[in-house]
Amino acid sequence: MVKSRSKLHSVACVLIALCLGFIFTLPAVAASAVSSQLTRVGQLDTAARPQGVPDDYVITPNGYFSPSCVATVHKGDQLQANGMIRRASGAMEKPALCTSDNFTLQGVRVSPNGKRSTAPVRKPEQTGWVETGNYSSSTPINRIVASWTVPAQPANRGNQTIYFFPGLEQLPDVQSILQPVLGWNGYGDKAWTLASWNCCVDGTTFHSDPIQARAGDEVVGDTYSTCGAGVSCGTWNIDSKNVTTGQTSSLSTSPYADLNWVFGGVLEVYSVASCNQYAGGPITFHNIQVYDRNNNLVANPPWGGSDTSGIDPQCNYAQQFTPTSVTLSY
Repeated sequence: MVKSRSKLHSVACVLIALCLGFIFTLPAVAASAVSSQLTRVGQLDTAARPQGVPDDYVITPNGYFSPSCVATVHKGDQLQANGMIRRASGAMEKPALCTSDNFTLQGVRVSPNGKRSTAPVRKPEQTGWVETGNYSSSTPINRIVASWTVPAQPANRGNQTIYFFPGLEQLPDVQSILQPVLGWNGYGDKAWTLASWNCCVDGTTFHSDPIQARAGDEVVGDTYSTCGAGVSCGTWNIDSKNVTTGQTSSLSTSPYADLNWVFGGVLEVYSVASCNQYAGGPITFHNIQVYDRNNNLVANPPWGGSDTSGIDPQCNYAQQFTPTSVTLSY
């Protein structure tokens, strides 16, 4: 009889937890199938692999990560500041603890606690942020929205990965970067996809479910606080919308800190050895709107470019700016 009461008590506790909105923590979950489909380092040409990065690591807009340290936040879910995921059902879920180092785009080792190695690394074929239009704001930003057109696929379609995005980050201590990302070959299928990203809580990078895009499709990336004006907000949305198809890949998340580094447009690549491995350019991020914490439109964002003089290969890089556009030529 005692045993039966114990069982009933356990069931009752579970039911109470359910009624309270799933406030208990579910067991840790493994990397999602979507994350495991990301392009792997082992798929790159030998010359394009940074020294010391394992072949099973995947390529993300934030560098090279173990698949166990990449988590998918599905539609209706919300990523909390502590790395917990509140599922659409209300259940609170903790992704498996990331215990593997990740690597920057240049191959620098980074431990899950953010500590970077000082050991020299072999620079792979052109990998990194190639061009950007950006500026540092003296006040926190509440929103950036930008539009662009999906370019043609590269003439030389190898194993390179190409990412385009606007976004927001923190300075001087980078804690996370919010990005609506258009990627070519991001999921190893030599095609365009859209997904929203936030990196990194305890060494884990998070992304939404990817959706398809094709050359000529119109894209809108919208990153915004869901709170009212004038407050530091812990809930943000990153919407990567394919206007042509009507599909949107959204990530509901926390930025972990105030955002004051603004990117109107970025070109990021992995393993580009020749100019014909870039996607058709130039690309223009247009109708850019930046709003400060009080939800006031920033009339003239002071866009600045990036130094491309040391990039190999040299591919006629140039950046042009207006108050509402960033054009990256290559």
